[in-house]
Amino acid sequence: MKSSVLIPSYRRGRALLDCLQAVLSGTTVPDEIIVVLRDTDADSHSMLDGWLASAPHPELLHIAEVTERGQIAALNRGLQQVTGDVVVFTDDDAVPRADWLERLLSHYDDPQVGGAGGRDVVHHGEQVLECRAKAVGLLTWYGKVVGNHHCDSASQPTVVDHLKGVNMSFRRELIRPFDAGIWGPHFNDTDQSLAVGAAGYELIYDPQAIVDHYPEPRPDSPVGRDLADPRQVRLDAHDHCHLLLKHRPRWQMLCWLPYLTLIGSRRCPGLLVFVLQVLGSERAPVARFGAAISGISAALFKTPRPENL
Repeated sequence: MKSSVLIPSYRRGRALLDCLQAVLSGTTVPDEIIVVLRDTDADSHSMLDGWLASAPHPELLHIAEVTERGQIAALNRGLQQVTGDVVVFTDDDAVPRADWLERLLSHYDDPQVGGAGGRDVVHHGEQVLECRAKAVGLLTWYGKVVGNHHCDSASQPTVVDHLKGVNMSFRRELIRPFDAGIWGPHFNDTDQSLAVGAAGYELIYDPQAIVDHYPEPRPDSPVGRDLADPRQVRLDAHDHCHLLLKHRPRWQMLCWLPYLTLIGSRRCPGLLVFVLQVLGSERAPVARFGAAISGISAALFKTPRPENL
């Protein structure tokens, strides 16, 4: 079974080289690696060219260029070039562990498996983000998206609803172009996962297939990684609603739309969470509540994405 590793990258040259070195040093080496770089990212191009002179297996690395900004454009450009039976996705700020690819590919011995992914252990400087979770990769009946792919959880592989983009893979024949109607960086992996699941295949989360994730700044985003920024809240609220409109029957709006607007989450507050945040004197609750409702409305009425987001 031929495997392709796809890595979109933008202005993170040093982190990208660490990622590539780890991929090529694993117990299983992919048949090809596709790195997608922005055509204007001269520094990354230069660093990668210099590294290739002494890299292991340089013949496996192929560079694709993209002119359009954004992760989805880069992913779709990479998909045009991959040739593997299984396409494995990771981020340029992740460092896969030695048996990562071997573990992911082992799950494809089962023809019912359409995708496999694993855990990302998140590092903030010298600190490792510690958390435990019982549920991973779940989409509830009322529309809540549960991630927790970064948390310590069950030790055995398990069937999930969705995988995380920093550590996921799918059979190439099942992959659709990533949806340009998703505005932000947090839901394109869930969208792809749900599409594979809807085709009748299982998604496997293997907590022992690990990448170490060192989140880098997002240089092409005015929001960066500030999840509490109202601009990011609007992106996430829009994409969450867009996802449910796309993958759930229309009648289920009776369940998930009240959840989004009347309850919500800490990141994207509905009315109840908003009131609790006001009482708790949390940061900018009015702005975030307004942004959440605005994002939901934009998805419902198919409003074009604002240029400043």
